[in-house]
Amino acid sequence: MMYSRNAAKQYQAITNHGQVAGASPTRLVQIMFEHILANLTTAHGCMERISNNLPYNDVVLKCKSMSRAIRLIGQLDATLDMEKGGKISENLHNLYLYMLYRLTIANANNDTQVLTECVGLIRTIKVGWDGIVRDDR
Repeated sequence: MMYSRNAAKQYQAITNHGQVAGASPTRLVQIMFEHILANLTTAHGCMERISNNLPYNDVVLKCKSMSRAIRLIGQLDATLDMEKGGKISENLHNLYLYMLYRLTIANANNDTQVLTECVGLIRTIKVGWDGIVRDDR
């Protein structure tokens, strides 16, 4: 059983590397959004299981997933070009800061409603990026 988990993780790492290796900058941002959403979905499931008791494995997985999503949003924020991006970059920066704050609250309070709010915001931004990636091909 342990062998199959390790093999699955190695396969996923290779698959992720293959997606990133030849990707355009806009596709890389799209991949980051996909990973943020996957991590927030995992965290949401853990929060639902945690609600009445504290299963240790779910608490650990929730914290890791939230941490990854928060780190990725921070990276997106750090890549904004405030000079060239103008008002769009400023608005995205403010939105990223808002989401970082809200996700921290969601994590601390195990609040699925706050998490759902942030997932909606990420999905909205991702839809725009999906259009950019289609036009970039």
